[in-house]
Amino acid sequence: MSDEEVSIVFCVSADASVLERVLRQLDGAGSVVSCADLTQLRAILFPPSGGSTPPVRIPPSSAAGPPDRP
Repeated sequence: MSDEEVSIVFCVSADASVLERVLRQLDGAGSVVSCADLTQLRAILFPPSGGSTPPVRIPPSSAAGPPDRP
């Protein structure tokens, strides 16, 4: 495990262009968790105790910037 700090940014917007702008500005310097509204954000942060919620992936766009780093 590394001691390197990694930023996590939560992008709450239904507008894909907002997410693309956030990804460009971060330029691979952190991880982005994206959701369309606060209800989705709450479900991500506080999942129901009945089971896990599968992650939702947004298809990559040519304007989205560099791919996620492992």
